[in-house]
Amino acid sequence: MELLGSLGYLVIGTGNLCEQMVGYTTKWGDNSSDFNPIGNFTVEEVLEIGKYLKVPDKIINKPPNDGLGGQTDEEKMGVTYNQIAEYIETGKTEKNAMEIIEKLNNLSKHKRKPIPIYKFERTNFLI
Repeated sequence: MELLGSLGYLVIGTGNLCEQMVGYTTKWGDNSSDFNPIGNFTVEEVLEIGKYLKVPDKIINKPPNDGLGGQTDEEKMGVTYNQIAEYIETGKTEKNAMEIIEKLNNLSKHKRKPIPIYKFERTNFLI
């Protein structure tokens, strides 16, 4: 595989589609990886994959929590993963949740775009 780094390892991403939708990720932190096998799945779909792979129930049923501040992810975001998934799949959910999702999505657009690079024409320079 050509993605292998200098030590021969790859970093696997663990962010899901719901987190991407609302920007619940840290730029150059948990969203920095070489590939992400679950990046296009909602939380519910990831849990179903976990059940299929026989991930222990205590892990599957544990409320998502980033370990900072003692609140669950959903408490911090102000919406549930089910509401985000519903919005992704249908374009709508409860009115209040929809407003929060759209606001968070708009505020986090920069996290889903490549870093802008100023293109300077160089001569005699190889990249």
